[in-house]
Amino acid sequence: NTLRDSVEKVGKQADALYYPFSADQATASATLQTDVRRMFAEAGLSIRNSQVLQVREQEYFDYIGVKLTATGDLAALDAALAALAGYKPALVVESMEVWPNRQSSGKVEQAQQTITASLQLLSLRAGE
Repeated sequence: NTLRDSVEKVGKQADALYYPFSADQATASATLQTDVRRMFAEAGLSIRNSQVLQVREQEYFDYIGVKLTATGDLAALDAALAALAGYKPALVVESMEVWPNRQSSGKVEQAQQTITASLQLLSLRAGE
């Protein structure tokens, strides 16, 4: 009975790592995009662009991807990345590019530096 309980527990933990097969590709992609946009906005970033990437079908899993560009300060980016780490199903950062935004040279006071970040994120969906 202990072995059966352990197998069930592992199965439930694994289910939290990917979207189920019952969630079709379009629904899983749209949910991922909506959730990522919300997490970044709640962290204090302004979303400049986001798009669902073409689903890459593999043998056991479909790769669901979202590309997102956002601006804000470093603390907001840090908060957004922390939120991604806790997202279920699991998310992987496939690529991330960050660059500083230009500051106007006429400002007397040093304003807080802002950045633009472009990320490509990946989640899995159970395949057929």
